[in-house]
Amino acid sequence: MLYLSFMGHKQMNWEDARYLLAVARVGQLGRAAETLGVSVMTLSRHLNQLQHRVGTVLLARHSKGMQLTNEGSRLIEYLERAEAEIEAAGSIFEARGRSVSGTVRIAAPEGFALKVLTPNLRILLSEHPDLSVEIVPQTPGFSLSRREADIAVMVGRPTERQLHSESLGTYSLGLYASESYIADYSMPKTIDELLTHRLIGYVEDLLFSDRINIAKQIASDWQSSIAIYSPVGQVEAVRSGLGIGVLHQFLLRNGEGLVPVLPELGLSREFFLVSHPNTERIPRIQAVLNFMRTLSGSVR
Repeated sequence: MLYLSFMGHKQMNWEDARYLLAVARVGQLGRAAETLGVSVMTLSRHLNQLQHRVGTVLLARHSKGMQLTNEGSRLIEYLERAEAEIEAAGSIFEARGRSVSGTVRIAAPEGFALKVLTPNLRILLSEHPDLSVEIVPQTPGFSLSRREADIAVMVGRPTERQLHSESLGTYSLGLYASESYIADYSMPKTIDELLTHRLIGYVEDLLFSDRINIAKQIASDWQSSIAIYSPVGQVEAVRSGLGIGVLHQFLLRNGEGLVPVLPELGLSREFFLVSHPNTERIPRIQAVLNFMRTLSGSVR
């Protein structure tokens, strides 16, 4: 049995610590137990043992499951470093080039997930066939610092100082309309004229970050006649002639029948690859980070 000793020389066994890490990452006892291959009763027993051993409450219930207390968050920082060292140490005994295994959760914007990440996953999985990948959205309130994912792709650099970030590249956006829409309603030549047209944009209260809402930065009084949560859905709405929208250019297909509107605006944003410094040495996370760095050339 492996024991860890820190935080006032209190000891805990690694099995209990590993169970706390699982709950911290998925936020629910049932899902964590499934990931670990144990019953919820077994998981709860280990968590109670750990809390008794350290003498403080580490998890609290909330409306969507389990949440780390302040003490739990402090402990997780130590445990992630210990986990990284244990897994890195184990990897030195593996055959050179051996596949890594385990699950890595990636939180990414829909456009990046569908058009950049997913089409290239076969490269990662051909090299590491025992690896499992979960791709999840970034909903309002999402926080990588709270261990809601292992890795994230974000628009703009994260504000949390404890996270590590690196650029995946800059991508362009533009105002577009379909040829049929312009034929029916004419081409706007100014922002003021644009605002008289039927506009397509995001459902604002579902946005993870205001940085995504480029339309409001074009015109603060932009009012969407049609609001769609999905950037891919917005492309389809504009293509079908419903109105004018701000579209990611890497989502557009050649010959789509779309017409640039006010192209002189020159819109752009930057994707960042974001991770926890404490977990970057874990072999499965390191493998996914290395793979995702190769995707920077896919973003334009």
